[in-house]
Amino acid sequence: MAEDGSGNKYAVEVKSGKVDVSAIRQAYVNAKVLNAKPLIVARGFSNDSSKALADELGVSVINLEEAVVLTIDELRTVIENVIYEAVGDLINTVFTLAMKSCNNRVRDIMNAVMNCNDWSCVCEKLGVNMDNCGSLISDVRRELGLGNLSLSKLKTAIRLYNLVSLLINSCSRGNT
Repeated sequence: MAEDGSGNKYAVEVKSGKVDVSAIRQAYVNAKVLNAKPLIVARGFSNDSSKALADELGVSVINLEEAVVLTIDELRTVIENVIYEAVGDLINTVFTLAMKSCNNRVRDIMNAVMNCNDWSCVCEKLGVNMDNCGSLISDVRRELGLGNLSLSKLKTAIRLYNLVSLLINSCSRGNT
């Protein structure tokens, strides 16, 4: 049994799979016995007949077909995989920046990105008019091999690159 904020009482049934005609009838009868509204939580309808019967009898069905249900361990694995993939992408971007950072044009782009919050500002700092700004963005992404990396992600990669460079340089000065 469940009750919503308006005081409506529901006889709730939860099904692990799809709802068939038999489940609709069962939910309807059980709800009537309990003087409540029938509600089923399931992964959708098994066929059009079950949907039509639910509509006819007023059985509400919450469709979880699009939902993904994971255990805590499965969720942890998914999150870890996403984090590792994101860190890997970031490392690849930083590596690309390191490989191309000796190029003055790339250094100019990196400096413009660090001083701007949008691409139009980057274009302005690089002396590119707004008509050619889209082409510049495409050129930057292609030149750095970044795909559709957003400005904020590129800025994060540049910050990390600058941090690593600073650490390497400070270690080099400390060892001499």
